[in-house]
Amino acid sequence: MPLAGQVVGEGVRLVRPLGRGSHSVVYFAVGPAGQPCAVKIFDPRFASHALREYGNGALLDHPRLARVLAPVRIDGHPALIVTLARGAVLFDRYARRPALTHDRRAFLLTLVHLLDGLGYLHGRGIVHRDVKPENILVEPDGSAKLVDLDLSGPTREAFATPTRMGTAAFQSPEAARGEHLGPESDLYSVGVLLGWGLHGALSGPDLPPPPTSDPLDALLTALTEPDRTRRLGSAAEARETLLRLAALPY
Repeated sequence: MPLAGQVVGEGVRLVRPLGRGSHSVVYFAVGPAGQPCAVKIFDPRFASHALREYGNGALLDHPRLARVLAPVRIDGHPALIVTLARGAVLFDRYARRPALTHDRRAFLLTLVHLLDGLGYLHGRGIVHRDVKPENILVEPDGSAKLVDLDLSGPTREAFATPTRMGTAAFQSPEAARGEHLGPESDLYSVGVLLGWGLHGALSGPDLPPPPTSDPLDALLTALTEPDRTRRLGSAAEARETLLRLAALPY
């Protein structure tokens, strides 16, 4: 359906598509005063995802999270007006791999900002549940925002049946089993990204990466511990450990 030029909500004009995910397409848009924003348009089959994202995101306000501004409907599709997250998805931003070899300072800043956003979410009792490269928008200097709260929910949220949340390559073992998820599950995903930054390739519980001489290897081990009760479970502690091991004054 052609949407460019359409005006929605309180004078928000759709300009061009920015990207497409499994549940929605995102448009670049401008507000009535010319301010840039984004509009996330959901497939009607995923109306519950739009409701979840709005319910969990409407009251959040943090510089490392895309803010959910208002719900709208576009040609019968549920949609959300959100703040614009600038940059490229993480894997595209760090095309030279391993990222911690070729672009170390920027990649570390990306991880710090990711942990800042997760710490804020977790402090409000919300788990993101889909931390992956496509949901992390990174600017040239490494500054980053975490987007897409449509799978997020309360810590330890219970479902009627076991429900697998997230994307397989970045799932914690407990997410793959369909268990209730907490902050430590998001941090496992951060560990997978850290491992990718160290090695330039993804690994998993069945194929752990070889140890390296990088001081951040200790943090990788703490974040990807398969036993969730022994895994590092605090975003603030992970951030402090990252800065200490990297010896950077962020």
